[in-house]
Amino acid sequence: MKRFLTTALILGSFAPFGLLGCGEESKVQTETTVKTPEGETTRTDTTKIDSKGDNPPPVGGETATTPK
Repeated sequence: MKRFLTTALILGSFAPFGLLGCGEESKVQTETTVKTPEGETTRTDTTKIDSKGDNPPPVGGETATTPK
């Protein structure tokens, strides 16, 4: 029973480190400043980059083959 509780405590203490990168998102932020005789205007555009999968297929239509 002590071994089970010790194992659960150790695994529970390491669990937050596995979830550390989940809140980060890829995005591109561009800032445009327009100067006119009446004043200056700054516009900031933020675009979220959507990516799916850990290993996307290669560009160009090539497919990976399995070694024989």
